Amino acid sequence: NGSNINGNDTNSDSTETARICLQILHAGRYAHHPFAVSASSTKSPISQFQARELSLNEVHSTIQDFINCAVLAKEAGYDGVEIMGSEGYLINQFLVSRTNKRKDEYGGEDFINRAKFAVEIVKQTRQAVGEDFIIIFRLSMLDLIQDGNSWEEVKILAGALEDAGATIINTGIGWHEARIPTISTSVPRGSFAWVTKKIEE
Repeated sequence: NGSNINGNDTNSDSTETARICLQILHAGRYAHHPFAVSASSTKSPISQFQARELSLNEVHSTIQDFINCAVLAKEAGYDGVEIMGSEGYLINQFLVSRTNKRKDEYGGEDFINRAKFAVEIVKQTRQAVGEDFIIIFRLSMLDLIQDGNSWEEVKILAGALEDAGATIINTGIGWHEARIPTISTSVPRGSFAWVTKKIEE
């Protein structure tokens, strides 16, 4: 805080300021070890291990882990954090019915339940770090997998995240297991820009 990448004072009238944010990511069932966990006990086609379903207490403690990480990032001098809720990682695994078969308040057919994990992370993180701290949420706009979120669900989640205290919504496209190319070197520049434009509308 207080200086940009050139070491200049950001409290001056200079417009050449930069901000640095730490990405917080939990791999969930993408973890390459036998202790992988997820919203439900499922196995990713790109992982050799079956994930174990998180207990309700573990869900709550994992939310707290995200919060603690953000608080530590602030104490370390970061300007903000990016919470990874895209690309098929743990938060994304809670959001879609493909990987969330839970029967409690964090799962089921009701999307509001499946979104609760993500929304609570943002809401409680905002409460912990205060208002003068950037919270970016990487939101999967297109999952590109079977039984992924509908566009209506994406819009509902974007609004809920904004209300919970997200500063910026960052566009994520596709799960890592998706068969449709999304890596920048494999697709033309701006191929998915229309999705971001659509959520703005």
